[in-house]
Amino acid sequence: MVVEDDPRVGRVLMRHLTRAGFGVSVAANGAEMRRLYRHNGADLVLLDLNLGAEDGMDLARELVGSTPVAVMIVTGRDDLQDRIDGLDAGADDYITKPFEVEELLARIRAVLRRHAFEASVHDAIHMGTVTLDPSAMSLSDASSGVSLRLTETEARILATLMRQHGRAVGRAQLLNREPLIPEDRTVDVHIGNIRRKLRDGGILNLVIWPVRGYGYRLRLEND
Repeated sequence: MVVEDDPRVGRVLMRHLTRAGFGVSVAANGAEMRRLYRHNGADLVLLDLNLGAEDGMDLARELVGSTPVAVMIVTGRDDLQDRIDGLDAGADDYITKPFEVEELLARIRAVLRRHAFEASVHDAIHMGTVTLDPSAMSLSDASSGVSLRLTETEARILATLMRQHGRAVGRAQLLNREPLIPEDRTVDVHIGNIRRKLRDGGILNLVIWPVRGYGYRLRLEND
């Protein structure tokens, strides 16, 4: 579903997406988005942030909090704080206008692959006393009794790191995005959010270390 209040942009996106083999619906505002989703559902929502009187960021939080749909923000707002706010809201990706159609389609395919993978993975992952439940998007520590809520993207990134048992994982692999341009700091924002949640929640024995020029690795502090 494309949520875009500019009819011209909506038509262009619909034409390119349809040619790429996707079934597409277009909503001009939040009310139409909710109506279309109730009747037809969606696997992915491409969400503009500038929707007249409505705040697209609030719609992103609503979708993430109440539906299993993937959310990609597609907007002309390219400030760093907007990117951070969008990812903090739980969006799977953030792309700014103008964009190359092929890049948009590649990112859409990557987001859909991640969600298909997440839907097939339900087993909890253990690392010391810490347990990640990817399907519930929760992280718990048996030693402290702490339980943390994660976004889908944070849970996927943490699951990838935990399954590598301390081995380094590249940024592109963490986002399932190839190629990953050097200026794309999306994964770093998500890692920062995960670190903050671990710190604020008191799960201090699980530490994410940067690997210079490559990505990240996860280890237990007492290893």
